[in-house]
Amino acid sequence: MIQIIDCTLREGMQARQCCFTIEQSALLAQEIATLGVNMIECGHPLISPEEVERVRSVVAVSPVPVLSHARARLEDIDAVLLTGAPWVGLFASINTISMTTKFKGMSRESLLTMFGNAIRYARQHGLQVRATIEDAGRTAVSDLVSMISVAREAGANRVCFADSIGILLPDETYNVLSLLRQEFHDVEFEYHVHNDRGLALANTLSAIQAGVKWHSTSCNGIGERAGITDTFQLLTLLVTRFDQTRFTISKILTVSELVEAYSRIPLSPMQPVVGKNAFVHVARLHQLAMQQNSAAYSIFDPEQLNGQISLERFTPLQHQELFLKPFEKSATELKYHRHGPGKRFVMLDNRLIDGSPFYFIARQFSMTNTDETTEIGHVDNHIHNCDSVFLFLGDGKDYAGLEVEVNIGGTIRRLSSPSSVFIPAGVNHSYRFIRGCGTYINFVNKGCYHDSLLEIM
Repeated sequence: MIQIIDCTLREGMQARQCCFTIEQSALLAQEIATLGVNMIECGHPLISPEEVERVRSVVAVSPVPVLSHARARLEDIDAVLLTGAPWVGLFASINTISMTTKFKGMSRESLLTMFGNAIRYARQHGLQVRATIEDAGRTAVSDLVSMISVAREAGANRVCFADSIGILLPDETYNVLSLLRQEFHDVEFEYHVHNDRGLALANTLSAIQAGVKWHSTSCNGIGERAGITDTFQLLTLLVTRFDQTRFTISKILTVSELVEAYSRIPLSPMQPVVGKNAFVHVARLHQLAMQQNSAAYSIFDPEQLNGQISLERFTPLQHQELFLKPFEKSATELKYHRHGPGKRFVMLDNRLIDGSPFYFIARQFSMTNTDETTEIGHVDNHIHNCDSVFLFLGDGKDYAGLEVEVNIGGTIRRLSSPSSVFIPAGVNHSYRFIRGCGTYINFVNKGCYHDSLLEIM
């Protein structure tokens, strides 16, 4: 049976935009586990005390076993032991590039000895071990055999073939993994591949065909460089093409949105399965066919993901009026908002520009004698799935003249204008007017305000 280890909480942290907090990591671990994955990989605890605590928080709440990352060094293993994770992923490599860039001065024999000793040390301290051959795609078969033999003799529970730069083609992946499985029929294998050439999913399917049981993935495919095999794409394929019904793909869109917000890695609308365009049909002939039978241009029913087919097309911008007429509207039209002080104008959203990617409002404040002790504010705490910005501009010289209170993730600041506040996606926030005259501007990086709201599960 195919087993999935989701690496979002480790690979994601290697993308430059992403730094999951302790709280975010714990929540993501719980939500990712609901998809039916078999294991969660999180962190490299040696990095810092905070990383130890992040992994520990995931271990405390995860309903599936947690594996934490480590070099084949005793100090790295000791750091994993501090987290309570039952599994450690030890990695090393002995190809020429690795030996000249990462293991200078060490011989092949010394590296193999170090690898075996680390596995034995981890096993002696009660850890289950996944022994990873890093950059296996550029490693000679004879060296792969040597590393697997050392790992098996040292007591590794499974061995991971990591194509760390996605260099192999699908047929090459199948051939080498078939050979290794034939040579080591008693070893349980895992496959990990990066998407540098856009072949991660295809290579994963080849690994499955070669009989590899465990597969390493991440939500939205996030990770170092171009990421790795996408959890959502692989699970959806397994369910809709290979009848692997034990996975719960009905939660995919919800988990994808949460990962996108917390990772700060935006999805392409063309992203398979979870992209905004994944089930949109705008070619006229396609629309006519879809109205007759939804299978005409849908490979599977999006309702399996709690998604839906759309036949809506945005009006081309060249056919729209670009000089806009803002309109006054009470904040009561928005969830988490009530009627507030001053006039509120919608400057831009999808009602003014069809398909607008942005939402702007401006509000006038003119209550100079407001008693701040009685002004409770009109905005409740809420979270966006995209970045947003607050701007406060007073009517006085150099935009002075406004006083407000802003809450960002529990940090409350009293601000005097001019002032601007950046609100990252996934962060709870609100604001409260205190006194003064001026203008408040809110920018949200979505054309529809309600589509920007992230409802934490």
